[in-house]
Amino acid sequence: MLRPSNSLLTSSRAARRANVRAERFKALSHLLRAVKGLFFGLFAVPVELAVLWGLPFLYLIAAYFVVDLPARRLANRPAYGGWGFLLFLAAFAISLTGLVRAVQGAEPVAPVRPKFAKAMFGLSFLAALLLTIGDLAG
Repeated sequence: MLRPSNSLLTSSRAARRANVRAERFKALSHLLRAVKGLFFGLFAVPVELAVLWGLPFLYLIAAYFVVDLPARRLANRPAYGGWGFLLFLAAFAISLTGLVRAVQGAEPVAPVRPKFAKAMFGLSFLAALLLTIGDLAG
């Protein structure tokens, strides 16, 4: 005897249960997508503004620490105690990220021309070198 496979027929309880489960799953997934969209919509703008305003300064600070910390070690001066190596690694990673982005020709985070961003990135290392020389001379 053939049984109907249509889920709307009353004789197929298992199919109806599966359909209800699938509908619940769809509704839950739509709800989760909506919550995720709301979350990213609320927090995306502040994060983007923090990156936009903070990243140029972070590149400058990282360039200083990448140049200054090894120079301090070479001059037998204290280099921020036990945190010096971790600080150097973090600064090196940030500087390397900026360098890789500049070499690849990636669009800058700030709304400036790429040529200007590359020039400022290079000048940050020049400023770091001058600050390190001043730091070690004093």
